[in-house]
Amino acid sequence: MNRNAGKSSTWYGLFVRVIRTGWKKLQINGEEIRSFVKNSSFEETGEEINEDVFVRNASFDEYGDEVDEYFGEDDLYDIIFCSVQYTEKGLRTINYFKDRGYFIYIQWLNPGYHDRNEKHEDVLEFEKTFGGYGEFHIVSGKEKVNRVRTIKEFLVKWILKTKI
Repeated sequence: MNRNAGKSSTWYGLFVRVIRTGWKKLQINGEEIRSFVKNSSFEETGEEINEDVFVRNASFDEYGDEVDEYFGEDDLYDIIFCSVQYTEKGLRTINYFKDRGYFIYIQWLNPGYHDRNEKHEDVLEFEKTFGGYGEFHIVSGKEKVNRVRTIKEFLVKWILKTKI
């Protein structure tokens, strides 16, 4: 996913508000999930993050940092929402979670919000590389409602499956 493709607006739609750093609640079908939201800085965060859900709004590429600076082997969350650029560094970010056994749910915003209407070819082979480790979806960055609904539907099924 490229800069200005619609990644942040996806999170804003999922949380039904603009998200900023701090503790947040995500509601899906009346169920609340506490979450920690990390944008570009750690103000208002406190010293410990003990929640099941972590949100990284900005991609690691955009701020020049690395995924392993945020997560250690002993503090991985059950659910991590993470924006990723469609770059080699984006591949490394997704591999970090794949290598730790995460089920990978990818929405590639193609075309992105600011792209022309034509789709981009998957030259970095994201689908081939990660499709076997979860779900891979190509969705339009120009249309937020359906991509947010699809994430919510996936989360409800995933949460129910893991709690049974």
